[in-house]
Amino acid sequence: MNVVAVMRLLNEDDVIEANIRHHLAHLDRIIILDDGSADRTLGIIEDMIQEGLAITLIEKPCIVSSERERNTFLYNTACRDFDADWVFFIDADEFIDMRGRVEGFSNFIKTVPPNFESILLPIRNYMDTIFDKTEERVVPQRMIWRTIENIGVLKVAVRGKIPGNIQISEGNHTAYRDGIELHAFGGSNLCIAHYPRRSGWQDIYKWIIMRLKITAAGRREVTKGTGSHYIEPLRILMNDPNRIINDKGFFERTPNSDYTMDMMKYDGGDLKYTEDADYKAKCIKLVLEYSFSLARAFGQEMDENEQFRNRILA
Repeated sequence: MNVVAVMRLLNEDDVIEANIRHHLAHLDRIIILDDGSADRTLGIIEDMIQEGLAITLIEKPCIVSSERERNTFLYNTACRDFDADWVFFIDADEFIDMRGRVEGFSNFIKTVPPNFESILLPIRNYMDTIFDKTEERVVPQRMIWRTIENIGVLKVAVRGKIPGNIQISEGNHTAYRDGIELHAFGGSNLCIAHYPRRSGWQDIYKWIIMRLKITAAGRREVTKGTGSHYIEPLRILMNDPNRIINDKGFFERTPNSDYTMDMMKYDGGDLKYTEDADYKAKCIKLVLEYSFSLARAFGQEMDENEQFRNRILA
């Protein structure tokens, strides 16, 4: 049984090494599509490849959002180039929590009934808090407070080489064949431990960059609702930045009754290449890097497309 994980990522140097080491303790290979990282992400991945880990890195920078196309590309690559029997879709900040399967992950995969073409895994969100072990570089061991209830969002894994035109949705939440959702197995007892915010400053640069990518992709992407959860916090940041920048509670969170302390079982061992993160400095750097990449692409279009240039100048 050949089980492959695929992920798209952008600027995840604080978590990517732990993610890879954790999943390669259970899966056969990870295929990574980098969208144009400007931090240490690529260097860390290249060091791990040199170490001999089963990683395939594909660099395809994209300054706009095209989630469905790139997710589907990864599925097809896993099936065609690596003969995947199952393809798991994860993000760099998502860890499959194996605690629900005492018989082992590979044995569980073999028991999924053949009439199911996909598996749906619920997501549990973890939050950064004032109780985090700030000196701990392994994110799942640093952040141990999560929502008590699952957030109602699912991640998909898909059988490899199934017939038809397979499409993977935005966010990797479901999969379709010829526009019809695949028959999904939901009884796995596995879940996804999700660490979407490791710092308030990380939250800010994600709002800005991801919303800019979606906006730059044009009306078609915007009207699909991609990344709509970034709209309201970004509106507040633009219209009343002090409401966020001066909010101590935003940067130093205290768990309430909706959260419980529950450390995920991390199986990846020690880290070799991850450094302590300065999220504030990273926020400034990445927003500037992306803004200039967008401006360079615009300038190139101005240089090469006379009709476009005339329309803009008019």
